[in-house]
Amino acid sequence: MSTFLTYEGTTDFIAVTPALIVTLTASGSITAGRAVTYDTSNPSAVYQPSAIRSGSLPVAGVALTTAADGKAVSVMVWGFAKSLPTLPSTGATGIIGQPLVITGSGYWGASGSGRNYCTAGKIVSGSAGFTYAFIDCVSNTSVT
Repeated sequence: MSTFLTYEGTTDFIAVTPALIVTLTASGSITAGRAVTYDTSNPSAVYQPSAIRSGSLPVAGVALTTAADGKAVSVMVWGFAKSLPTLPSTGATGIIGQPLVITGSGYWGASGSGRNYCTAGKIVSGSAGFTYAFIDCVSNTSVT
């Protein structure tokens, strides 16, 4: 079935299909694999936050493409993601089952708190600098 699946983006961060992917507009520069959040002044746009406190912003999903300001960016809002870049880049990235959140400059991190609109899903496994996670940002789409 996945051989018939086509979409804009890359499979670099998709572990398996099916996945729910939407195309939005980049508000600023976005790097593939990083976390993106909604631009409150334009609900059809997302941006890669910089220098934020871990878990302080609602997560739109995983950017699947690198995009410049005003260009289309593919965003995974639901599915199983792989190779997501994490902070800290050394050591364990979190405990299996912990909530996944935006930290730093669009990197991924773990949160000890429960599920809320600032989480992107759950960590499945991880190694130094990267994590696998089940992404579930569908319910975050109503938060602006």
